[in-house]
Amino acid sequence: MLPMLHKHTIITAALMASLSLTACGSKKDVLKAPDQTSQSGTDANSGNGQKQDTKTGGSIGGGLGNPSTDGKNNTEPPLPLPGATDLPDPSAPVQPKPAPAPGKSQGQGQNTNTNNGSVPQAPSDSAKPAPLPPVTSEKPAPDLGTNPLPNDYRSDDATQVGRDNLTKRMTGGVTADGLVYTSSSTDELLNFLRARNARVDEATRQANMAAAASILSAKLTVDGMSGDAIVTLKIQEGDSTKVYNIAGSMNDGGAASALRSVRAGNGEKSTGTRSIEGTIKCLDLDGGCTNTYVRVKLASQDSTARVGVIFRNSAADVHISLPGQYSDNPEYLVLREFFRNSILQQNSENRIKEARMSSFEVLNGRSGVALTIKGMNSQLLGFAGPLLAPEAGTGVNINLSRIAKDNDDTLDLISLNSSKLTYQNWIGDARMVANNGLGQVKIALKMRKRSTFAQDQFAITFMRKIKPLVELTDDNLK
Repeated sequence: MLPMLHKHTIITAALMASLSLTACGSKKDVLKAPDQTSQSGTDANSGNGQKQDTKTGGSIGGGLGNPSTDGKNNTEPPLPLPGATDLPDPSAPVQPKPAPAPGKSQGQGQNTNTNNGSVPQAPSDSAKPAPLPPVTSEKPAPDLGTNPLPNDYRSDDATQVGRDNLTKRMTGGVTADGLVYTSSSTDELLNFLRARNARVDEATRQANMAAAASILSAKLTVDGMSGDAIVTLKIQEGDSTKVYNIAGSMNDGGAASALRSVRAGNGEKSTGTRSIEGTIKCLDLDGGCTNTYVRVKLASQDSTARVGVIFRNSAADVHISLPGQYSDNPEYLVLREFFRNSILQQNSENRIKEARMSSFEVLNGRSGVALTIKGMNSQLLGFAGPLLAPEAGTGVNINLSRIAKDNDDTLDLISLNSSKLTYQNWIGDARMVANNGLGQVKIALKMRKRSTFAQDQFAITFMRKIKPLVELTDDNLK
């Protein structure tokens, strides 16, 4: 009996020793998170059954690849293991660098429900993102038409971000190197507006197209108490960038409200001299304003142009991919635990509370997005960039701005009330690596350089929570 017990003890000790072996200089984690597809979005571990705005799924362990588990219809470039010098796979095609637009570096816009001034800018030890690529008329925008989604498409399924058999929703703007500006939702709003613009006479259509191409960024802020709205547009005029502010009151679910020119708004003084006015309307079927349509009337010496801008601001689901091998960098270990607790729905303050996706879409022009994550511990992560994609496929390689590190129009109005930027300051590089043009984008993040530690990398897929719109008619979209 004793010899047999001694034998079992030796076997157990050998197994424990083998499980403790890891790769030299790194940790290895093979834990797989439970399936999140059946979650209702309620935090079962909080003890109070409080509804959470974000459904968090993900994978812990294994290679840092695409979120798809079957590998089908996934064309985005894979990400390298931690320690690589660049995020995109070396074997993947590299997008040519876009030509910078003339004038001031161009940022992205946002739709936010607060108006709290600008974010203080911290020194950055890395290069700032490239300017927003200019819209060109050299290559025509893809054809219009009804674009139904397949029955198996799910807006909260992260595997869809890499599918190449889906028809994107596109603004109509195209960069000089052939990338298209996209929407961030599945609705047909852009297609309806582009088709309506095509019905006007040729001179009017050309004036509208030129005005749309000149808009570099757009912001919308709404006071949650009064409903007062301010829209800020940055417009390219010759070799300079002019700022225009228009303001008014917004009616939830009601008729369009008038917007008039004001001297300043959103922390920007109006510098443009052209006559400008507009209207604003909430588009959610339930009367809400997560989707908002602004129609701008902009005068010039010889014509008057009308441009549509769509703002979307809503909660988002997130899917997080954490690699199985990682360094002992103490900053990454804390951040990894933040995401790990979120995936496993641990009852901890160090986990995600909410994720949001805010974007602007200029009809026949540019589009941009701001992606934010807020923790239960008040930590805030924020990234922004243009909503670009190839006409076929979803893989891209686009630098993203980071809150408090890069000077970007999209991020400078994100509320910092009761927010901390400790985790954000640990991020050394952020890139968009996939955009399906339907409200799903995947970003790859790399930790900042610290001592001799490898720059650990991980990926997050944001998926907008999409709400149905009012009926798309000329009366509803005046």
